[in-house]
Order: sequence, then C-alpha cells, then structure tokens
Amino acid sequence: MNLTIDELREALINAELAEMFNQAYKQGVEDGRELVKFENSLSTNLKKEDVAKIFNVELPTVEKIIRMNGFPKCRAVTARYPRDKVLQWKEENEMYWNERLGIYVTHQESLRLMRTSS
Repeated sequence: MNLTIDELREALINAELAEMFNQAYKQGVEDGRELVKFENSLSTNLKKEDVAKIFNVELPTVEKIIRMNGFPKCRAVTARYPRDKVLQWKEENEMYWNERLGIYVTHQESLRLMRTSS
C-alpha cells in the first residue's frame, strides 16, 4: 500500500495528537487526585494559615478574603472556618475573589502552584 506524503503527514499528526490528549488526560487525573488529597489533609475547622494554603496567598491577603461577603465562618469557634464550606465558597465565587484581590490565575496554574508549595 502506497501512502502519499499528505496521508503520512496526517497520520503522524493524528498520532501526536492522540499522545498529547492521553498525556493531558493523565495529568488531569493526577491533578484531581492531588487536589482531593490536599483537601482531605486539612482539618474540618481551618485556621487562617490553612485558608492561605487553599487560596495560595499570604496571611495579610487572608484577612481580605475572610472579610468578603458570604465567606463562611464557624459560629462555635472564633477565627475558624469550615473546610467544606470554604472550598465550596472558593469554587462558587472564584471570579468574585479573584476580581476583589486582583488575582487572575487559571485553575491549572493554581494547581501547579499548589503542587510546588506542598
């Protein structure tokens, strides 16, 4: 069977794309595992230091975050924040807190930053 140069080129591109998609999928799965592992390693009542790790910011910025509208706080214990509600608030309000803090980091970049800070 004789293939033209264009057919060979197309086959090579398809093979390279398939490999790239496979690697991206594997990286996405690994990022998801790392994120779940990180989130589960946190206590159920977070301190400001934990909030700083979640948002990948310094403590002075945490002060701004915890004062934002709707940021969840523990009613029984002062200066503690419920982990699951904080994670939910972070995801649901990403545009809001990014805009308020002037942070414009993609989700993928935040995962990379989280991996390097662990």
